[in-house]
Amino acid sequence: MSRIVVAGTLDELSKTLEVASKLGTIHMLDYDGEIEDISLGSPDNIADDVSSLLVKMRGCASETKPVKGPRKSLGEVRSHLTGEFPQKIDEVLSNINALDEIRNNLDKISQSLTTITKIAKLDLDLELLRDYDSLSCWVGEFSNLQALKNELSKDKNILCVSENNNKKGIAAIFCDNEINDDVQSIISEYNFESIAIPNSSGSASDLVKELNDEKNSLISKQKNLEKEIDSWNSENGANLLACIELLERDLEILNAPVRVAVSEHAFVMDGWIPSSSVKESSVALKMVSTVVETEQFEPTPHGHHDDHHEDHQEEFPPIAYTERNISKPFELLTDLVGRPKYGTIDPTMFMLFTYPIFFGMMLGDMIYGIFTIILAIWIRNKFSDNEAALLASKLVLYIGISCVIFGYIYAEFAGWEIFIYEKTKIDGVYVYASENTSPVAFLSALYPFDLDHGYGPKATLPFGITLTFPFHRVGSNLTDLIIIALYLGIIHVALGFIIGIINVSKAHGIVAGFFEKGSWLIVLAGGFLTCYGFLVGKGEGLSDSYYSAMNDLVLYGGVTLVIGIICLCYGLAKYEGFGAVGIFVGPLESISLLSNVLSYLRLMAIGVVGVKIAEAGNKLGYDNMILAFDNLFTNGELLSIFTGIIALVLWISIQLFAWVLGVFSPNIHAARLHFVEWMKQFYDGSGEPFEPFGSKPKLVEVDQ
Repeated sequence: MSRIVVAGTLDELSKTLEVASKLGTIHMLDYDGEIEDISLGSPDNIADDVSSLLVKMRGCASETKPVKGPRKSLGEVRSHLTGEFPQKIDEVLSNINALDEIRNNLDKISQSLTTITKIAKLDLDLELLRDYDSLSCWVGEFSNLQALKNELSKDKNILCVSENNNKKGIAAIFCDNEINDDVQSIISEYNFESIAIPNSSGSASDLVKELNDEKNSLISKQKNLEKEIDSWNSENGANLLACIELLERDLEILNAPVRVAVSEHAFVMDGWIPSSSVKESSVALKMVSTVVETEQFEPTPHGHHDDHHEDHQEEFPPIAYTERNISKPFELLTDLVGRPKYGTIDPTMFMLFTYPIFFGMMLGDMIYGIFTIILAIWIRNKFSDNEAALLASKLVLYIGISCVIFGYIYAEFAGWEIFIYEKTKIDGVYVYASENTSPVAFLSALYPFDLDHGYGPKATLPFGITLTFPFHRVGSNLTDLIIIALYLGIIHVALGFIIGIINVSKAHGIVAGFFEKGSWLIVLAGGFLTCYGFLVGKGEGLSDSYYSAMNDLVLYGGVTLVIGIICLCYGLAKYEGFGAVGIFVGPLESISLLSNVLSYLRLMAIGVVGVKIAEAGNKLGYDNMILAFDNLFTNGELLSIFTGIIALVLWISIQLFAWVLGVFSPNIHAARLHFVEWMKQFYDGSGEPFEPFGSKPKLVEVDQ
């Protein structure tokens, strides 16, 4: 990145900002206003008018939901804005407001119709149901009309008029004011729901007819207005979106002077620019301004970590991601913890590989992976106008593909294993049945070679690693998965330390890099060798030479561990500013490395739990569904239809729950492994995003 300063007379400011916007390469720095006699600029005089028109057009777009069209030329869109298009906006907004008013009136009429239709069942004029001086009147719905009428008929001073219904229905009750409390006590026992009497007169049935006529008239007007708005949208929607984009660009330029330092006669614009764009941008800006100066940024070297406080005082350039395609969706994850500090390694490319692998290891089911891919396609189609949503859809697609691949490796489909062979122990040896009893046994055709009862090639690697295909993670290979998860944790954390060494060495020198991050790598290696040698050396049936080798591994690993802890203590004391306290903090801090590595066991645990949830759903839902329909067709039990349907719904519900949980939970844990266990070893997210002045043209071409 390079620092760029552009200066000129106030007459040149407007044109300079316009050119800078078209270039789209300058990250402007807001003037802080601290220099005497130099203040902030003022927005252009027409900014308020442009803002008002933009608000009006945005409101119109939110109501009409226009569709993007092909790119338009700048002159074409300008002609719309200076022509009759703003008047067309006013016209369609008027129709939209009229449509809203009609919809509100329809809601009111519908509510009134609901009430009046009930009252009409009494066959009484509306004025007879209110405004009495000597009588009390209740009109509403009651839970048991026949019982209510029987109760009220005991008193001749009470009149009850009701619809012809013995169950729940509407009634009007009249009585003298003197017995008001007694009657109210009676009707309260019948779930009385009061109905408000409208302030109208005459027959309720006639009023229902009038309201229906008015409703039909409003519906007709509503349809006509909707057709007019849809027709307008079809003709002008694309132009509306193009005008909004151009107005947003214009408003940004018109308001930009408030970010620039100005004096009585001149201005100064300060910012950052990619070094690759310096030559082209400088030529363009020199044509409209007086002075254009650029300087390549070189970070101030620091020999010791004691100088870290100076880093925060030094102004670093904003961070622009490198141009990338395949790994670009993972920028969403990187941005969750902030842009990487200038001059440090961007972890985005690494996550392209590790994040899908971690997700696939945890969910690892073919049908769930297919569902996840469908979800990615839905997100892409539903939010095609949103750049962040499009990136998210690609990210979901990647993890969905990984899920399908690991599901194939695990031989799992909807919680079932594809290869299930019953086995019995005969003379101490397991004997497998010849029939594959898996409900998804037909998928065994996807495996293009003969498998011995679901077991194929097997490879035994150093350090106790066993790989098989298929890899039965909830069966015979569960222990192998635990070991692989731990080794992945060690490798992933080690990668973090290696990146940390590079980052620190670039900023503070190789010595600081070694003691600050390299010491952790030594502790990790020594701890692994010690633990491996100790655990393997405890096994039974080891030869003397192998047992001796493991003891040597414990010894050498222990020495390496002690050396690493000593280096760590020195690094904390010398480079982290702990002083003598670092001697005591180092051993304590080194213990945290164990929890970092053990945290990767979730790669095994989360997946196994997910499989067990799906398996429980299969047993509760699928097995009972098959049993119910078997009883239906075999024994003719009609009740089995309902049992089968309930079991089917239960099975589908649990499968959907398992998939939804499988999408969210592995994502959360995969993110945690990256953000907490890995990135904390090297990452500094204090970088400022590079946000160039001038929006990127999408619908309106920019004249260069």
